[in-house]
Amino acid sequence: MKYDVLILGCGPAGYYFAKNYAKCKKKVAIIEKARLGGVGFRTGCLPVKKYLDKIRDVNISKKLIKNEICEVKLAMKKLYTSVRDDLFEIEEMIQKNLRALKVDIYFGNGEFLSQNEFRINDIILKFDKCVLATGTSPRGFGDITIDEDIILSHIGAVNMEDLPEDICIIGANVEGIEFASLFSSLGVKVTVIDMDKEILKGNDEDLKELTVNYLRENNVDFILGNKVKNIELKDNRARISFGDRNIYASKALVTGIRRPNIPKGLKEIGVRIEADCIPVNDFFKTNVENIYAIGDINGILGMAHIGINQGIELSEYFINNTKPKKNYKALPRAIYTIYEIAGAGYQENELKNEEYKVEKIHFKDTFRGFSKGLHEGFLKILTDRNNKIIGLWISSENASDLVGDVGIWIDRGFKIDDIKSKLFIHPTLGEAILDAVLKF
Repeated sequence: MKYDVLILGCGPAGYYFAKNYAKCKKKVAIIEKARLGGVGFRTGCLPVKKYLDKIRDVNISKKLIKNEICEVKLAMKKLYTSVRDDLFEIEEMIQKNLRALKVDIYFGNGEFLSQNEFRINDIILKFDKCVLATGTSPRGFGDITIDEDIILSHIGAVNMEDLPEDICIIGANVEGIEFASLFSSLGVKVTVIDMDKEILKGNDEDLKELTVNYLRENNVDFILGNKVKNIELKDNRARISFGDRNIYASKALVTGIRRPNIPKGLKEIGVRIEADCIPVNDFFKTNVENIYAIGDINGILGMAHIGINQGIELSEYFINNTKPKKNYKALPRAIYTIYEIAGAGYQENELKNEEYKVEKIHFKDTFRGFSKGLHEGFLKILTDRNNKIIGLWISSENASDLVGDVGIWIDRGFKIDDIKSKLFIHPTLGEAILDAVLKF
């Protein structure tokens, strides 16, 4: 079988490359060794968000119960298992979409035979170009081995048969804090250990406040400034060693440590592989002429939306010969806790030695915030000395939905006056941007 392009990996990068490139009627195949959707859609990013969305619905119900508007019994364990079972629909949706685009799908492990041949399940596929979108996998550290039973990665965490009584999360990073929000909201006793003395290091304190307070109210214990030395099994529990102490937990979740997924035979055909990535040039090309790499595997930032962008950019290069922009200057990003942190551009902690202005608006002081009964959350805008917008950040529920095209505003040097003349639908939470702008 001969293909114009063979894609290895069906996570965000590989899927969006296939989705865009297949429209030009070329012959395309995609190979997946595990589950369609990869970490971004199936075992990490999106599944955690689906759980958290359900928890927000439950929190609304709790408020109604508190106000005696309704009576309902909340079954948190059933919530967890029902969402876990729903995740299989993601794979079905991806497969349906690819089939509709006439993309051939192969499952299993394979290997490169040459720079134009790949063997999968005793079938030899020939190709003109190959796109590596194999991503990364979680790994332990030191002598710690992830077994996905007691010592977990995100894969085991979203696929447990039942909720544990307690869990110890290694890492107060984005992944660790998102899972802390998830499990503590489901009634699991959570302990978070991190070698740093700061939760969500690198983010402004005011942006973190709602999230940290929510976690503490849910009885999350933080052990900061302590490096975990070892995790071992003891009487079917995890014993976590740090400093001169040991603590025990039903489960231990290791976060933030990953390794690249290198296809078999890749090194043998001459592709250069570094310790934590496959390096690429400005066109996502490896050192081998017809082999390209997109998404986490190339080591550029390691976020799902970066992988999606690279998939689209590379497909456009193949179709129209347009050079990929790789424009990450005003990268939008989000932390998906119950109270999300989302935005683009600079935060204040990055501007300590720079002249800047900042204005903040609380959603409770907006018309839509009033109609929704919001009591918490805010938006802030940062500008430079010339009134150019250099950062916009939000802390609130569903903050990620409000960021929109702010990254484009920053990239294009929009000023405060440009936003004053922009139309915002009334009443919406997006009007908070206009309200903040009018304070300058």
